[in-house]
Amino acid sequence: MSGRVPRRRTSVPRALADLVEDTLAELSSRRARALMMVAAVGLSTGALLASAGISAVASRQIGSDIAASTLDLVTVSVAPGGGGAVDDAAPPAASGGGVDDGPAEPAGLVLPEDTEERLARVDLVAGAGRRLDVSQVVDPVVTRLARGGSAGGGAPGSGEEDPAAPDLVAVTAGYLEAAATRGPAERFFHLDGDLPVAFLGRGAARALDVPVTGDPTGLQVWVDGAPYDVVGYLDGDGPAALGDAVVVPYAAGLAMTGGDSEATVLIRSVPGAGAQVAKVAATAIRPDAPERLATSPVVSVDSLRRGVSTQLDRLAAWTGVILLCLTVLLIANSMVVAVTARTAEIGLRRALGSSRAQVAGVFLTEGALIGLLGGLVGAALAAAAVVVTAAANSWTAVLVPEWIAAGPLIGTAVGLVASAYPALRAAAVQPALAVRSE
Repeated sequence: MSGRVPRRRTSVPRALADLVEDTLAELSSRRARALMMVAAVGLSTGALLASAGISAVASRQIGSDIAASTLDLVTVSVAPGGGGAVDDAAPPAASGGGVDDGPAEPAGLVLPEDTEERLARVDLVAGAGRRLDVSQVVDPVVTRLARGGSAGGGAPGSGEEDPAAPDLVAVTAGYLEAAATRGPAERFFHLDGDLPVAFLGRGAARALDVPVTGDPTGLQVWVDGAPYDVVGYLDGDGPAALGDAVVVPYAAGLAMTGGDSEATVLIRSVPGAGAQVAKVAATAIRPDAPERLATSPVVSVDSLRRGVSTQLDRLAAWTGVILLCLTVLLIANSMVVAVTARTAEIGLRRALGSSRAQVAGVFLTEGALIGLLGGLVGAALAAAAVVVTAAANSWTAVLVPEWIAAGPLIGTAVGLVASAYPALRAAAVQPALAVRSE
C-alpha cells in the first residue's frame, strides 16, 4: 500500500454553504454598508416596478375614460372635388335636375335628401344629421333689424356690415340631436322644413343684441334682407359648437349656397361602435358612389388603449433603467472600495489555497445576496406605491403578480452585474504582493 494520504474533496453543496456563510459574515461585519446597498437596490427596483404598475393602472383608467368619451361620433364630408351645384350622378334633390340657376332647392346634391333616413336603417347608428356652414361658402349679412330700419345693422342705405356679425349655419334637426346640443329639442323639427326660422347661439344673441328669453315669440333676425323668426336658443357646448352661430333650416342654407360641397354629416353611434359605423357610413349614404364622401377616421378604443399603454410603459421602462444603471454604478463603486480594503485578506485566501474563481465567487455571492434582499424590499415598496397612488386618484388598483415576483430576480441581476468587475479585480490580486500590502 502506498503511504499517500488521499485528498479530501469538498462536495458542491458544502462549498456553496461555506461561500454563503462567509459572505454573510462579511456583510454582518459591515452592516451599515450592506444596508445602504440593499436600500439602493430596493429603491431602484421598487421605482421600476412601481412605475410599471402605475402605468398599467393609469392606462386602464384612461382606457375606461376613452370608452366613455365622444368616440361614438363620426363625421362624413363631401370629398374634395366631389360636390358642387351640378352633380349628375347623385340622386336629385328635386325634380328636374340640371344646372342650378337659383331655385330654392338646387339640383345635383352629393348628400341625398333622405340622408338621415338611410343612416337610421344602419345598425349601431343612434342618430345623424347634416350641417352646412353657409358663412364659409357665401358672405351672408345677418342683422338684428332689417337694412334701412331705425336701429341695428348700420345707417339706412349705408351698406355697412356689423363687424361682429355671427356665423350662419344650416342644419337638420338630426344634427342637433346627434351632437346632443342643449336647447329646446321640441322645436328642432322646424329645421327640417322650409319655414324662415332661426335658433340663436347665446353668443350670437349677445352679438345681435337679441334678448335671451324663455318665449322668443315676436323676435326676429334678418339674413340677407329676409326675416327669420327666432324660435329658440342653443348652448355652445358639445361637438356642434354653435354658441356663436345663427342656425337656420338646412334647406335655407342650400338655397343660399347653391350646393352642398361644404356640407358634413354628423353620426352618433351606440357607445363604442364608432369605428364600425365609420366603415359603412359612406356606402349607406351613397351606395352608388361612396368614393364621393370622406369619412373621418375613428380610432377604436382598443387601439387608443394600446397606444396609451405603450407610451406609459416606455416611460416607466426608461425611468427604471436609468435608476438601475445608477444603482449598478453605486454598488460597483462600493465593492471596488471593499476590494481595496480587503486586499490583505484576499492575499491570505490565495496563499491558503483559494483559487481565483473562489475569490471572485465571494464577491459575486455578496452582490447577489444584496440584490436579492433589495429586490424583495423593492417589490414590497412597489406594491404599496401602486395601491397608494390608485387610492389617491380614485382609480382601481391593479397589481400584476408577474411584476411583483420579478422584483427579487431583477435585484439579483443588478447585484451580479454590479459585482462582476469588483470580483474580477479581486481575482487578479497577486498573493505575495497582497500579503505585503499592509
